[in-house]
Amino acid sequence: MKENQGMSLLEVLIASAILSIMGVGFIQGITVVAHEAGQARERLQAALLAEDLLEEILSKPANAPDQPSMFGREPGEYGNVRMYLDDRDDYSDLEDKPVTDLRGNPIPGMEKFSRMVRIRKVLEDDPTKDAGDKPSRMYLYSVVVKKGNAEAYRLEWLEGGL
Repeated sequence: MKENQGMSLLEVLIASAILSIMGVGFIQGITVVAHEAGQARERLQAALLAEDLLEEILSKPANAPDQPSMFGREPGEYGNVRMYLDDRDDYSDLEDKPVTDLRGNPIPGMEKFSRMVRIRKVLEDDPTKDAGDKPSRMYLYSVVVKKGNAEAYRLEWLEGGL
């Protein structure tokens, strides 16, 4: 009886092919996980940027403290220097591109993001519809964070009585 002296060339080739296929699958799996982790990090950054702006807006009084009540920015409030905005409706139509701090300075590392605020007067009995000229004290706030041209996060809330 002859003893087995080792593996044949065919067995080595088959084992190598199996290991190669497994290796490719493993590398593809790691690549997918790394990509998903990067996207999750960007979604979290976008959510934090939206929530940060929400907190900033809500920290302001509903109406300008030293001027007659009017919707939107009062004289002297313009651009992206948010430290001069003194009430919530001053943020209407704000475009923060690139994302900046209160003084209008770009925030390092956030260059790929932008933020937009829209404030609309909506019907009290149907906040999905603009109020137009109809009387209403209900407002819909939207903060949209974009990465490039794609929406990355949207935060909306209703507020009445402004």
